[in-house]
Amino acid sequence: MTATIYLDPAAIHPVVDGEWHRTRLTGIPKPGQAVTMLCGLVAAATFMPLSERRTHGVPIQCDRCDAIYRRQLGIPPQSARQSR
Repeated sequence: MTATIYLDPAAIHPVVDGEWHRTRLTGIPKPGQAVTMLCGLVAAATFMPLSERRTHGVPIQCDRCDAIYRRQLGIPPQSARQSR
């Protein structure tokens, strides 16, 4: 008997040097496979349990990836949002 774990490539946000990025994965990368972020950064894939993420500090969002992602989807940039 096997237990299948389904992963959604769209929900994967690689973290490089404490910064999480967006990417357009079409599948789950293999360990060591090059992954290209929307901002152009390329890094080798590695996998760790979510519980390990905060051990290395809370990751921050890559502003360049976010701007590209928003532009591609027609979402206004964060700077255009009104504060409440």
